[in-house]
Amino acid sequence: MTAIITFALGLGCCFLLARLCTSYRRLSSIPGPFAAKFTDLWRYRSQNSPGHIARLLQLHRKYGKLVRIGPNHISTSDPAAVPIVYSTNPIWRKGPSYYGAVPVSKNRPVPTIIGMGEAQHTAVRKSVGRAFTTNSLLDYEDSIEATGQDLIRVLSGQINAGTDMGMWLQFFAMDTLIRIAFSDSLGLLGKGEDIDGTLGAVMARFDHWGQWGAMPSADYVFNKSRLATALKGVGDSPLARVAQGMLQAREKDANKAAYKDLCSKFLEGQAKYPELVRQDEILGIIMSTIGAGADTTAGTLTYTLYFLSKHPAAKLSLVQEIEENLSAGTLSRTPKWAEVNRMVYLDAVLKESMRILPIASWGLDRVVPPSGATIAGHFLPGGTIVGCQIDAIQLDQDVYGKDSTAFRPGRWLEANEDQRRRMDRAFLAFSAGKRTCTGVHIAWLEMKKTLPLLLMNFDFDLVDPDQDVTNGIRVSAVKYPPPVPMRITKRIL
Repeated sequence: MTAIITFALGLGCCFLLARLCTSYRRLSSIPGPFAAKFTDLWRYRSQNSPGHIARLLQLHRKYGKLVRIGPNHISTSDPAAVPIVYSTNPIWRKGPSYYGAVPVSKNRPVPTIIGMGEAQHTAVRKSVGRAFTTNSLLDYEDSIEATGQDLIRVLSGQINAGTDMGMWLQFFAMDTLIRIAFSDSLGLLGKGEDIDGTLGAVMARFDHWGQWGAMPSADYVFNKSRLATALKGVGDSPLARVAQGMLQAREKDANKAAYKDLCSKFLEGQAKYPELVRQDEILGIIMSTIGAGADTTAGTLTYTLYFLSKHPAAKLSLVQEIEENLSAGTLSRTPKWAEVNRMVYLDAVLKESMRILPIASWGLDRVVPPSGATIAGHFLPGGTIVGCQIDAIQLDQDVYGKDSTAFRPGRWLEANEDQRRRMDRAFLAFSAGKRTCTGVHIAWLEMKKTLPLLLMNFDFDLVDPDQDVTNGIRVSAVKYPPPVPMRITKRIL
């Protein structure tokens, strides 16, 4: 018996060694941390410890445009890889790390836009995609304007007091998304706090994704399988309860045909294509729209106010653009989309903020098609997972200039047509290709309406002018800003 056990253990060790050798040799020409050549544990540990983004940037500086960060996982900092990895023909399917973004409701994973496979995503876009088109933007302006006025009232009570703008902008973004989705508001701004743990649930979802993105199989086994959810007693998150409750109320509303919000468009799409979109998918779409749109928009606006406070000349230029448009009658006191979408410096400021501090925390993983692909001069076999390292690509000096690490919105206005095209192609704040962020138009609408509204009513200055926001960023699936205390003074333009 002892001999049999010894033989079995030896056989198991040989099998494991063979697997490790095979994993190592498959991409052995790509440099990277030694441990990452054999196991995903290196990436798991890195993503769950401070300094992950800085660590990746350092690895690219050390090894070049390709870094192996897992047995079958490559990070690239090559801007030329963007149109390849996020190609629309052929479409590279999303990597397994996206499974971490799938939430649990009623003890089972719920499909969300960001975590859907290609066939399911295509069906959903066909049925409810019109809710996110530019033609639908005007239907959401009233929701943003109503919440914007709530924000102005709240901040008017914070004059000359140091207040964390990130917190208020998170409340604002959540209230806005609920209004856009359901023509209602949770009232976070009015209460000055999270309500029923909804915002906390959104953050928990991103934290879960950040924690388990490197090990999706383990995520399923320990967190999302039927056995795991039953043993843990996992129920609906507050976000799922809010979405489910409002969805059920809308279905019973006798006046539901009068609404023009996201929920109404989703239900119209489901009625038109019942074979494509099930009830679970409607719930998942609503949850992902609210969840993905709240923290990301709030974080971007927070970082933008921080950069403007750090760069008075840029802030002055933006305020002057706002003032000139107000004087010319081309900008209303309640900014309209048609007005703000023509403001070129506003566009440049927001793009520059998202370029320097993109809200996503790591490469947007894709799987190399079976035929393989050449990235940065190296052939990668089919099945290899590749992610474009957003921070490194958006700081590339060949694309954005020798001062690429500096916040300088003017670079977007000074570039010639060819250079601007290269800059836009390397800009990954909303991903790229077929799976570009579904809510990108809503995000631009919200940010372009809100930033001018804030700056025509207030001036914002850092309480600590020397604060370096990058030192306090909490890296989850998104880059959560630390508290950014700002002194608010009244401005009248």
